[in-house]
Amino acid sequence: MEVKVEQNLINFKLDSKTRNALVGMILVGLASIGLAAFGLGHPELRHEGGHSNPAWSVYLVGVFFILGITLAGIFFTSLAHITGAHWPVTLRRISETYGLFVPVAAVLLLILILGAHDLYEWTHAEAVEADKLLKHKKPLLNIGFFSAMVVVLGAAWSTFGYLFYKKSVTQDSDKDVKHTQFNAKLAGGYIIFFALSFSLVSIMLIMSLTPHWFSTMFGVYCFAGAYQAGLSSFVIMAYYLKKKGFLGNLVNENHIHDLGKFILGFTVFWAYVGFSQFMLIWYAAIPEETFFYEQRLTGGWEYLTLALPAIKFAVPFLLLLNRPNKRDIDFLLKVSLWVIFTQATEIFWLVYPANFVDFSFGGYLVSLGAVVGVIGLFGLVVLKRLEKAPLIPVGDPRLEDSLHHHQ
Repeated sequence: MEVKVEQNLINFKLDSKTRNALVGMILVGLASIGLAAFGLGHPELRHEGGHSNPAWSVYLVGVFFILGITLAGIFFTSLAHITGAHWPVTLRRISETYGLFVPVAAVLLLILILGAHDLYEWTHAEAVEADKLLKHKKPLLNIGFFSAMVVVLGAAWSTFGYLFYKKSVTQDSDKDVKHTQFNAKLAGGYIIFFALSFSLVSIMLIMSLTPHWFSTMFGVYCFAGAYQAGLSSFVIMAYYLKKKGFLGNLVNENHIHDLGKFILGFTVFWAYVGFSQFMLIWYAAIPEETFFYEQRLTGGWEYLTLALPAIKFAVPFLLLLNRPNKRDIDFLLKVSLWVIFTQATEIFWLVYPANFVDFSFGGYLVSLGAVVGVIGLFGLVVLKRLEKAPLIPVGDPRLEDSLHHHQ
């Protein structure tokens, strides 16, 4: 039976005020990177005789942040399909559209290659020649592999994102269940590929900033934070669309409640993985592992290190324990914005201490500015793409159940 939906609730058009605000955010990002390039956030270098323009560290914070949000969108789509859950159906077009940003994210990653020499010790031939461990890791840590990884993973993620979106939009017209079946099979492949590829990109982009350090938990640690932020971004997008007069009761307090539970769950998961990683390294007390935290417990970094568990775990955890809070989109919006802020702060904490000895408040501000910029770019691309198709997958066979979802 075909489900009737009011067209004015699902035919989105980006208004000029929002568009101008997003363009303004992009300009803030460019200005922040420019300020970093011309001297803001120049603390003492960690590697003697090395050089690192803070602009590239700031840029990496922004790129890794938005890459995590983007891939979290495709991951959410995959989970919805592989589980056959009905509640995410009316939210799924938002996450599907995230996948269309992947080509832009891939271009941002390609640009990062230009700054590799400023970011990564393993790009310095003299450092590699003088270091036995860097020589050993050279087959992986080299510009050729780094570039190939960006191209191959960018193409693969883009293909997955496009196929999920294309099949869903085609189903809007023909209502054929075979598209749902195809996406369910595709989801199984993506989840496996995502687990491996996001771990690799986390190691190459972030962990290799400190090439002597290693952690077998680092990939899942980065995923936990990225997905926590990605779920929060869905709340922000749903809030924006509803406040602009779209979606109506197609996304109601029950759908919002499920998103809130997911955010709470991944808040706990992030804390679990982060504590487990720290506890095992602390307990073993092996110098090859402990220096990662030592870097972040000196030079002013200790204050941010001690603050992270409180701001990224304790605050959202306590705020989301209450059931009514998870069902109130206005309240959940505030928590989601806080999670986005803490995710940007954590990525700064991961990136900057690798190359700079002392905490730099100027570096922190311009890093947040870069995140604002990539959010503006992401929002502009995604919202423009949302104009091209209905805001919900009107042909999905589970739509009726999703509209009557209750808990």
